[in-house]
Amino acid sequence: MPLSVQTRLMVHTAEMLALPHLVCRRRDCRRRNACHWHFSGNGEPCCLRNLTAAQRQIFNEFYQQAQIILEHGGHHGLTYTWGNPEQRALFDAGVDIARTAVPPFDKRRFDAFRRDREKIPAPLPRPPQRTE
Repeated sequence: MPLSVQTRLMVHTAEMLALPHLVCRRRDCRRRNACHWHFSGNGEPCCLRNLTAAQRQIFNEFYQQAQIILEHGGHHGLTYTWGNPEQRALFDAGVDIARTAVPPFDKRRFDAFRRDREKIPAPLPRPPQRTE
């Protein structure tokens, strides 16, 4: 399934993962650890073309998580009280990435959602299941 491209959100995701510094071939992006170049055809940051398939999959997970939170965070009773402790870091990063792309008129509501979410303790890791 192809990703829907939101250039600004993709740029913030790439910057959070330090992709401009680590994989971009453009000097100004590497030095500033900021995406300044994207493809005009599809809007993706140029550095994404330099990722391996496995690296791109990781980027896509972060991007999709941020996209979901940006579109639904705080709406319709969505509180993101996740029960999967293995995914908590991904979800936390998604909230931080989404915050950078929230429009100015919506920042107050999103920050309230973020504060409420931070009050929820992280679930404890599940004990390993015994197989006999």
